[in-house]
Amino acid sequence: MNLNFNLKALQIFASIMEQGTLSKAAEMHFLSESAASRQIASLENQMGFKLFSREKRQLIPTVQGREFHKEAQRIIYGLQELPDILDNIKRQCSPQLRIITVPRLIKQIVSPAVARICSQNTDLKINVDVQPMRYLQRWVAGFQFHLGLGRLPARHPDIVTRAFCSLPAVAVLPKGHKLSGKSELTLTDLHGEKLVCTYLKQTLLGRNIASIYQQQGLQPEPAVEVASSFHACSIVATGFGFTIADPLAAHDMGSDVIQIPIKTDFRYDFAFFEPHLTRDDPVVRQFKHQVEEVTAEYLQALHFSRL
Repeated sequence: MNLNFNLKALQIFASIMEQGTLSKAAEMHFLSESAASRQIASLENQMGFKLFSREKRQLIPTVQGREFHKEAQRIIYGLQELPDILDNIKRQCSPQLRIITVPRLIKQIVSPAVARICSQNTDLKINVDVQPMRYLQRWVAGFQFHLGLGRLPARHPDIVTRAFCSLPAVAVLPKGHKLSGKSELTLTDLHGEKLVCTYLKQTLLGRNIASIYQQQGLQPEPAVEVASSFHACSIVATGFGFTIADPLAAHDMGSDVIQIPIKTDFRYDFAFFEPHLTRDDPVVRQFKHQVEEVTAEYLQALHFSRL
């Protein structure tokens, strides 16, 4: 397969996915609809599969088209950042820091650390992206970012990791629950309660919950399965059931939920993800130091040990 992609066609494809119509995408790129359509047809021919199905003059993304868009996003992201990077090099001006993080860390860990480093470096420009773990590792390894923050384990050979936080598994229960007076819970204590969890087979978090049960010779029987731990905690916050997660997952629910550690050896470990070839940047080191300080304060507030 010839992989010398037409970058214009790739950009038009991304615009259609984002704007929803060929006409809007063509307008963005100062093209006629027919010219934009030819670019997409050329890209499909090069790919060897259809990116869109044509239904009544509408372009409907195919399954393969949606999958390709997920991967193409990081290429487009790099292209969009290139002018700023080149301008920065030419002018030798303010340093830049590009960070990617999983959603769970953004509020309690990443945002305070960003605020602190910016207050200490007024000329520093920071870009922060938020993506699921399955994209974070590939995007860091592809040099789109100086640093990633996500969950261990790492599965990409071109990145190095260092843990900065280890959290216990907690049961997240509605406020006022009958078990709220306990300092620790076992799965036996939770027997008979309705389990709300992430998809047990399709997600890492779901597989983590399954392993916690299996360690005690039990099988989880969820009443509700959802796409993320945030969704699971949101359902619990309404007063229904319980979920198992790390403390960060339930933090945004505030006083609508309570968190009680579960008796298990399982831990949720979070780490820095860096490309092998771009380590030891002083700005990255400074930011990691801020993250570690914020994390230590967060863990102290929760009365958990650091690692």
